[in-house]
Amino acid sequence: MYTILLIDTDECYCADVYSDAQIVKLFAMESDIPRKMKPGGMSQHRFAQIRDNSIVLWFKDINEKLKTLESREITLGISHVYQARFMSYLSTYNKQKIKERKPIECANLAGIYDMINRLERDK
Repeated sequence: MYTILLIDTDECYCADVYSDAQIVKLFAMESDIPRKMKPGGMSQHRFAQIRDNSIVLWFKDINEKLKTLESREITLGISHVYQARFMSYLSTYNKQKIKERKPIECANLAGIYDMINRLERDK
């Protein structure tokens, strides 16, 4: 069994994968990070600041959720753009759980299947 955690700015999906290919969802979360600036709204600088703060809160929420998981080895799938930043918001306890990091395309069940295939190929 291994645990996969996938994160992007839209959603987060964490699941245990067993040797018989059974997938058990541990948790899934959706973010409220603003996607696009709307015309006639705030300045671009203000929008970027709000988006940046939302990303920080998103990463902190995921960190809190990971604290509830039993100690385990986790394979993290995250865009290289956000990887260092996400790791900076993890507690030391949660950092110790991350055994390997890989880039991802999406952070949902389809992303879990994609990660399983990549992990099996890399063996």
